Amino acid sequence: MGIRVRALQANHGDCVLVTHEGPHGTFNLLIDGGNAGTFKYGQQGRMKGELCKLLDELKALGQHLDLVILTHIDDDHIGGLLKAFKAPGYGQLVKSVWFNSSKVITDYFGCPEIPENDIYFPDSSPDTSVRQGKKFDELLDQLGVERGHIVLAGQEIVKGPFTFSILSPDEAQLRKLLCIWPVEKTSPDTSSDATDYSMSLEQFWADDSFESDTSIANGSSIAFMLQAGDQKMLFLGDAYDTCTVESLKQLGYSELNKLHLDVVKVSHHGSQYNTSSGFLSMVSAARYVISTNGARHGLPNKRTIARILASGDGKICFNYPKVAASMLLPNELHLYAGRLEVVSQIEFDHDDR
Repeated sequence: MGIRVRALQANHGDCVLVTHEGPHGTFNLLIDGGNAGTFKYGQQGRMKGELCKLLDELKALGQHLDLVILTHIDDDHIGGLLKAFKAPGYGQLVKSVWFNSSKVITDYFGCPEIPENDIYFPDSSPDTSVRQGKKFDELLDQLGVERGHIVLAGQEIVKGPFTFSILSPDEAQLRKLLCIWPVEKTSPDTSSDATDYSMSLEQFWADDSFESDTSIANGSSIAFMLQAGDQKMLFLGDAYDTCTVESLKQLGYSELNKLHLDVVKVSHHGSQYNTSSGFLSMVSAARYVISTNGARHGLPNKRTIARILASGDGKICFNYPKVAASMLLPNELHLYAGRLEVVSQIEFDHDDR
C-alpha cells in the first residue's frame, strides 16, 4: 500500500497525479492539466504530451481518473484538460470533477448567469465557430461525469481514501468573479529572461519583505490539505498566501504548532508573491514541489527558494532539470545543492488505520 505523487512536466503549468493504492483498490486524483500542449502538441497536435501519455497508461491498466480538480481558470492549469475532455476516448476516463465554474459561482451567490464566462469546446468541424461548440458543463453531462458543489475554504470533504481540508478560495475572492472574467495578459517585463537568479541567497535573506499576489484568477484558486492515514500534503494551486495562512490558523496551526507535511505543492510555480516566510513558519515539510519549465513570468523566483531554504531542512523538488540548475550561484552550490532535487515522482507508504 502506498501513495505516489507525480508532478508531470506540464510546461509552465501544473498537472499533478496523486495515486492511492490501498486494500480497496486504486484511486487516482488529478490536480489540473497544464496548458493545451500538456495533452498534445506539434503540427496538428500529433505529438503526445505528458497528460496524454498518462491517460494512455491508465487506459492500459483499466483505471480511471476517480477525481479531477481544476483549481482555477488560468490556461496553464485548465488547457490540457479541456483538450483531453474533447478527445475521443479520453473524457470517458473521468468519473468526477471539482471546479468552481462560472455557473457554480453564480448559482451559489444567487446571481444571473454570465454567458461570456462559459467555457466552450470547438466542434470538430472546421466550419463551426468556437462559440457554437459544446459548453464545458454540457460535455461533462454527456460524458456522465459527476460534478461537485462549490469548493470553499473551511470545508472538509471525504472522497475515496482522501480527506480534503479546503484552504482556498474564500467567499470574498469568489465574489470577485461575479463579472465577465478578465483575460490576464503576460507583460513583457515578466518574460523568462526577467529573473532574479543573479542575486545571492544572502541578499534575499538580508532584505526580504512580502507583497501579495493580486491576480483575481489566482485568488479564486482551489487549495487544500490532502490526508490519507498519517500522510498529509498541501496542494496550493496558485492560491493567495494570505488565504492559505488564515485557513491554517482556523485549523489551529501556528509557528508554535506547525503543520507537519510530506509534500507541499508550492503555490503559483514558486512566485515570490504567493509564498511568504509567515506561511513557511507554520509548516514543516519533507518536500516542496515547484512545477514549471521556467518559460513564463520569470518563475520560480529565487526569493521563494531562499525563503524555503531558510525555513527548515526540507528538500525543494523541481520537475525540470534546467530550472533546478538555474537556482544557485557557483559559490552556493557546495552548501545548498543537496537541498535541491529533480523529481517526477514521489512515493511513500501510508497507514490506513
